Amino acid sequence: MSWYAVDALEDAIEGTRELLFPFNAGTWLRLAVIVFFLGGTSTASPVQTNMQFSPQSGGSFPVTPGNFSIPWENVATVLVILAVVAVFLGLLFTAIGAIMEFAFVESLRTQRVHVRRYAKSYLGQGLSLFVFQLVLFLIVLLPVAGIVLVTVPALFNGPENVALGPLLFLVPVLFVLGFFVALVDTLTKAFVVPVMMVRGGGVLAGWKAFWPTLKREWKQYGIYLVLRFFIAIAASFVVSLVGGFLSIVVLIPFAIVAILLIVAFGGFGALAVMLSNPAIVAVFVVLLVAYIVCAIFILALVRVPIQAYTGYFSLLVLGDTNGEFDLIPELRERIR
Repeated sequence: MSWYAVDALEDAIEGTRELLFPFNAGTWLRLAVIVFFLGGTSTASPVQTNMQFSPQSGGSFPVTPGNFSIPWENVATVLVILAVVAVFLGLLFTAIGAIMEFAFVESLRTQRVHVRRYAKSYLGQGLSLFVFQLVLFLIVLLPVAGIVLVTVPALFNGPENVALGPLLFLVPVLFVLGFFVALVDTLTKAFVVPVMMVRGGGVLAGWKAFWPTLKREWKQYGIYLVLRFFIAIAASFVVSLVGGFLSIVVLIPFAIVAILLIVAFGGFGALAVMLSNPAIVAVFVVLLVAYIVCAIFILALVRVPIQAYTGYFSLLVLGDTNGEFDLIPELRERIR
């Protein structure tokens, strides 16, 4: 008996080589934009504020060598704004990522990368995937939120009031639930998305079409999941090593700008004063967010060949288990 996932390990390398080489900067950059939104990566966001920069504004505070206080109500306001903006951008980022799942698979199929064109073509199906992922997230979030709402008030009344029995029972249940949700999400993005591109329709229709194949070839997909697990470990090591080094290199100019700003605002001795001014804090938050975005994009570039490899790996297995869902028949013939 031939294991399709084992056979696809080497063939996926050939498919990745055809997509990425000869090297074309435009192809790599466009793929990096797509990969930037894949994998559930989220980023923080800059704070938009109308606060004045001058310490003479209405939000001023007295600072003397012996008298210093931090207006915590201003800090709390900034934190609330940050939380609201972060949630909004997190949802927006996830929605774009769902659309980019289809743009990525289409790029693998055609071996031509067009971000806006593919995103527009698969907008409806991408939003369907986003809603599905949101439901999966809520399946895990709601039980966790319930535990927190029950446990935290009890902790304030004393540790003896916390019922440890239910907690000890719920922790493994949540672990199993999280594992199930992660498994469904992985299979959806790896196989149901291509099926949706072949058949049309939403995620549920895609799962309905894919389920008989998964049920019939469950051993093949089991081997696929095991191999993908080890591929993910190796990929994480490579991305951490190479991406970490490049992130440090990118950090240098941002660190220089931050030091110059600190000097301009009064030097390192005035850090406490700076942290008490929401406008100054916002400036450093924007600088931090700019670095995070640059670092994530660098990591996206590093992840391009890895993401392409795992994408072809999945498409090859899917086509081997059901020829009707084969998105890359011509490529399959060339590399085998």
